[in-house]
Amino acid sequence: MASPREFLDPFPYWSLIEWAKLLIVAHVVVCVVSYTTAVLLGGRFKEHCLQKDAERRVLLITAHPDDECMFFSPLLLHLTAERQVHVHVLCLTNGNYYGQGKRREKEILKSCQILGIPESNIAVINKRYGNKQKSVLFQVKRPDKSVKVDLDLPDDPHQAWSSVSLDAEVRAAVDRVQPHQIFTFDDYGVSGHGNHIAVAQAVRKMYKEENRFKGVEAVYHLETVGVWRKYLGVLELPFTLLLSSNVYMLSPQHILRAQRAMLAHGSQLEWFRFLYIILSRYMAINSFTVELCTADPAIRL
Repeated sequence: MASPREFLDPFPYWSLIEWAKLLIVAHVVVCVVSYTTAVLLGGRFKEHCLQKDAERRVLLITAHPDDECMFFSPLLLHLTAERQVHVHVLCLTNGNYYGQGKRREKEILKSCQILGIPESNIAVINKRYGNKQKSVLFQVKRPDKSVKVDLDLPDDPHQAWSSVSLDAEVRAAVDRVQPHQIFTFDDYGVSGHGNHIAVAQAVRKMYKEENRFKGVEAVYHLETVGVWRKYLGVLELPFTLLLSSNVYMLSPQHILRAQRAMLAHGSQLEWFRFLYIILSRYMAINSFTVELCTADPAIRL
């Protein structure tokens, strides 16, 4: 006859390994249900009333070519493929840390084309050429035909950026595009890269403290997650849904498209990049914190 303890404990002899297996299976089931629901909902959760509007403009501010697809693909594909919003990209360097700036200037155009962003909406600012302190011009096809040359924004995680030059470039892009929303990194820069952090801090300061973005309704900062979450891929989705807001999730078809955009950056395809493409949650999931500057809480993108 079973003792009261055995009667109350249905799994008295399970080992830690067996419990771990059960938890893993349960987590996978939750992921499958969450992912399927995300795809059926168009890949969006807890967003601020985003809607289709051909007149809406969004500005993405990044630090390097490949940031747009390595970190922001879920957002960009949602905006271009689902919402048909006008997306503009400001990339503050041409990624010339290893002397590949010229090649990377072309790669970002190919990547953005795959992501649905026209070349006329892309601005790449080149402020230094390697260690030679030589200015190199790069002019994309955009209406104002303007080119800015300076030496104050090097592609270098160990060198501080000139706040004057950074503010000037961001302000010029905002004045030109007149976006309704701005998207960029948060204060941890996803990977802790100094240039990412500098962009986030400059945008926050200009928007929140100095109120210098006329007409901008909100600024969205890409949420940085811990390393163990970063490389769970779509298996990270339940944690994001539980802990985050403004979540965007790609369908399998769009995940492949995001991977193609990353493959367009051939100069960056070291062996570990392929692991990133396969495992990183940022290739499938984006979540954002938002700073609002409007009396209407229902921000419409």
